[in-house]
Amino acid sequence: MQYRPLGSSQLQVSVVGLGSQQIGGHYWGQVDEAKWMAAVQRALDLGINFFDTAVFRTKSRKS
Repeated sequence: MQYRPLGSSQLQVSVVGLGSQQIGGHYWGQVDEAKWMAAVQRALDLGINFFDTAVFRTKSRKS
């Protein structure tokens, strides 16, 4: 896995991230916990350390 600095911090983040908003299940219904835990573990095994947990924005005029 390749890593890059995060802004001007000393943190190094993977160039590949895992979008994980769906894990919460709010917008997409129930999500199988075993499947998302396996996906997170696989990402970690591959060296991914950047997880995007941003809230989906559809209710705002700014979005």
